[in-house]
Amino acid sequence: MNKKVIIAIIIGILFIIFLARYVFYDRYKMPEGVTIETISKELEVYSEDTKIYDLIKDHNVKIVTEDDIVNTREVGDQKVTIEYKYKGIRKYKYDIDYKVIDTTKPIFITSVPEKKSYYVNEASLEDLEKDINKIMYADNYDINPRLDVKGDVDFGTVGNYIITFTLSDSSKNILEKSTNITIKERPVEVVQEKEEKKEELEEIIEEKEDNSNSFEEQIKTYKNSGSMVGIDISKWQGEVDFNKVKEAGCEFVIIRIGVMKDKDSELVKDNTFDANYKNAKAAGLKVGIYVYSEANNVDTAVSNAEFIIDTLKGDKLDFPVAFDWESWTYFNSMEMNLHMLNEMYDAFSAKLEEAGYDTMLYSSQNYLNNVWMDLKDYKIWAARYSSNAPEIEKTGNRFLIWQNSNTGKINGVDGNVDFDIYYKQ
Repeated sequence: MNKKVIIAIIIGILFIIFLARYVFYDRYKMPEGVTIETISKELEVYSEDTKIYDLIKDHNVKIVTEDDIVNTREVGDQKVTIEYKYKGIRKYKYDIDYKVIDTTKPIFITSVPEKKSYYVNEASLEDLEKDINKIMYADNYDINPRLDVKGDVDFGTVGNYIITFTLSDSSKNILEKSTNITIKERPVEVVQEKEEKKEELEEIIEEKEDNSNSFEEQIKTYKNSGSMVGIDISKWQGEVDFNKVKEAGCEFVIIRIGVMKDKDSELVKDNTFDANYKNAKAAGLKVGIYVYSEANNVDTAVSNAEFIIDTLKGDKLDFPVAFDWESWTYFNSMEMNLHMLNEMYDAFSAKLEEAGYDTMLYSSQNYLNNVWMDLKDYKIWAARYSSNAPEIEKTGNRFLIWQNSNTGKINGVDGNVDFDIYYKQ
């Protein structure tokens, strides 16, 4: 046997030994002397900041697992596998068991009234059921939380009745609300008194429309060195004369670029977008856009972002792209939990950021405070139709734009238009 053959055999043997020791060895076999002490820990569902190290009490190994985030998206007994080294270059595996729990109660998206009244013999169980069906609810984890309604009402007998709403999820978290139903006699009203009340109400409405929602008043009240005043529009405003809008003192306009009719339809361009976008820029206004989305999953939210990118073709904007999601009145049919809202916005935002666009989340003060699970570091476009600025607890009252009216009047727009105040950063 010549020398080359002997060397080749030796190399082959060494290679086999190497494979046996470093490739085909039992990676779950714990070497003698290794200590890995874990913590028996229950983790809250969707606690995304939990890391593997939070499950380990003590160890004498070098943990080399690249992804150190623990998956908490599914309730129940779970397992995460870590990789580690001990006195050498070998990588070993170790399974850590943990449990994911859900301790968060479901919520009512539309409030359950404390009191409600009907006139005797003028309503029925069907009317009550219609009112009950308008109540929307959701859970942080369950897609289909359960609503049970108990209580009897005699619509033919004057009196007080209690209806109890019990909302529960699969982890047995329960929220209860009650409504006091009053069945009463219809009062006899004098026709003249009714007409006087009607005239008084019409005068109040007319006075409010003439004064409090004019753009002149908007400028006087909210325009200063740290703010800009503007409007947002869609096809509902029809043909807009942006030169007149600019002359009226408006500084910016946020234009709807697209709309979804429902969760199963494609996003389509607002049929006034092209003209609005071109003419607003030509008038010298700063321009932003928003999309009205009814997405109920991440893929659809990403497709919304792709639609925007394709439509803009690289055009620069003066404001972040706004994600407007308002499907609250039929949330129960959306097949979603509340965390999915954040997941959709995060995916929408990430896709647009890849293309060089910043984003912001549009919603009302109520939903920002009571429905959105986490506002993170989102830029916020908050709606509150009041003389009082939005109070957003989860952001420390931080918001970029305040939509303060949906019945504004400005020269250049026929009918009502939304008023907005932008706060310079």
